[in-house]
Amino acid sequence: MRFFRSFIGSPLVLGFVSMFSLSVAVPLLAAHIEEVRTVRETALPLLASLPSLERRLALIKEQVEVTELDAALKTGSQLERVRVSVLPTEADVPKALATLELLRSTLESEGAVGSLSPIEVGKEKPRGDGLAAVPLTFQLSARSTALRRVMAFVRLAGLVTVGDALTTSEKNALIRATEEENPSGIVMLEQFFSTDLFSYALEPRPVEEQLKRSLQSEGFLTAFQQATETSLLKDAKEFFQGPMGPAMTRTHLWPMEFLSIDRMEIAPGSATDWYRLTLQLSLMRRTS
Repeated sequence: MRFFRSFIGSPLVLGFVSMFSLSVAVPLLAAHIEEVRTVRETALPLLASLPSLERRLALIKEQVEVTELDAALKTGSQLERVRVSVLPTEADVPKALATLELLRSTLESEGAVGSLSPIEVGKEKPRGDGLAAVPLTFQLSARSTALRRVMAFVRLAGLVTVGDALTTSEKNALIRATEEENPSGIVMLEQFFSTDLFSYALEPRPVEEQLKRSLQSEGFLTAFQQATETSLLKDAKEFFQGPMGPAMTRTHLWPMEFLSIDRMEIAPGSATDWYRLTLQLSLMRRTS
């Protein structure tokens, strides 16, 4: 027994145990690091889009004002669509749930999503500035491609025109380039801004070519390429030219009501490139 205790406590055995423990710990640590790296690579680009989502509140407020004032870049029919479909005085929860279900079924048919929890509809809360919000919370098991599609869906929800999908700086760059080439071209540019976003995203080329035939300076074409290929317009074309575009046409779910993200959590799933997404959205409405 004394020999056995001395053997157990010997440097040789202790060294062997340390090496064995290290050989087990290193792969586990490496796996954990890989898991963290994978989640980071997927989550950070999605989280990076949140600052652009923050400007949606300002855009929502602008849409509220649009329903009260005469907007230069929206026709009467577009104003009515904002009042009735985008920021109604009564939140259309069934329509919002139907749109989310359409997104889920479309992604499921592509093998990009797994389980979706029941969508929890919370109690409406006032948001100030003439707005109120109904919380919608759900969990989704999805691939990274599906996560990006979900984020694009939220960012596009509530937009009506091409101009809605452009930031103020993007629109100002186009206006400056137009004024430098031909001030009268502002009329054509305003028509571009007021083009229905869904129709444009499905078939952008006719709209873009018409504008480029009228404004051909290098400065304008550079600004125009920047605006159409790096802005939310790019996301709109990619999103609606996929299966969701025809599906929304068939189900008459365009335009979508305004949605904003209140909370988003991403965790690794049970397989490579699968993640668990927890999302809390706010379905917005006007209070007057």
